[in-house]
Amino acid sequence: MSMLEKLLSIPKNACSVLTVSWISILLVGRIYDFHVAYVSFLEQIKSEKWLLQHCQDDDFFHNLQYHTDLCKEVVENSKIWPSLYGINQSASKMKLCGLYDCGALFSVIYSGGIPVMVCIFLMYIVTPSFILPLLQRQYHAYCEQNMLARCCPIYKQPRYEPIDTYVDYATGSKVKHV
Repeated sequence: MSMLEKLLSIPKNACSVLTVSWISILLVGRIYDFHVAYVSFLEQIKSEKWLLQHCQDDDFFHNLQYHTDLCKEVVENSKIWPSLYGINQSASKMKLCGLYDCGALFSVIYSGGIPVMVCIFLMYIVTPSFILPLLQRQYHAYCEQNMLARCCPIYKQPRYEPIDTYVDYATGSKVKHV
């Protein structure tokens, strides 16, 4: 791998880390919003159970004649699946930067000052998903060099030796071509 390829792989890895982190934050935020909406809707349905049963009674319904919209709402809530309600609430609260609006997130980071921005920058540089590809590439290059050195005697020759020398495979020694 040439030096140029190594230099070009650094921004590619950094972009990959940022993209994976961003998608992970979005997923965690959506799962959290879904869970909160799901649990709160289940609690709401549970608390409206008594009211739903009594709204079926005509006497109770006529006593609440000024609050008939309450009974309609309770009946409509009983027909909604809690999981679909949770997905709808999660999708309606979706923010591009995870749990915060992007403007609010940038203001929080900026209000932390330069130390916070440096820490975030270093976190993305030092993160394992950024370092591991670099270490793997170096390890594979090291293994390839070792394999070539063991399997190909010509590979062992320094590059400054003249071309008129070669390795005798029987003895393993260098022989000058006459």
